[in-house]
Amino acid sequence: MISGKGMRPGDIVTASNGKTIEVNNTDAEGVFIPNDDLAKELFQASEASGEKFWRMPLEESYWESMKSGVADMVNTGGRQGGAINAALFLKQFVDEKVKVDAR
Repeated sequence: MISGKGMRPGDIVTASNGKTIEVNNTDAEGVFIPNDDLAKELFQASEASGEKFWRMPLEESYWESMKSGVADMVNTGGRQGGAINAALFLKQFVDEKVKVDAR
C-alpha cells in the first residue's frame, strides 16, 4: 500500500452511484463494448486505419460469480474470464443511456 488510505482485500467501499463493492483484488480493469452500433463504428475505423480490433464478449452468466453476501458485488469473479469479469464490474457504473460517438 502506498498509504494508509489505500484499498485492501476485504474492504467494502461505496461507489458514487451508491452501490457497495466487496474488494477481493485491487487490480480490475477492462475495455469492452455493450453497444452494437458503437462496436460497428470502431470496427470500421480500425479497418480504415489498419489497426487490429476485435470485440470481446460480455458473458452475463459470469456475473453470478461476482455476487457478494456482504455487499452489492465483489470486484472479482470466478477463475474463468478475468477480463470479462472486469468489464462486467465496470458496466455496473455506466448508465446504459449513455451513448458514445466513436468519431
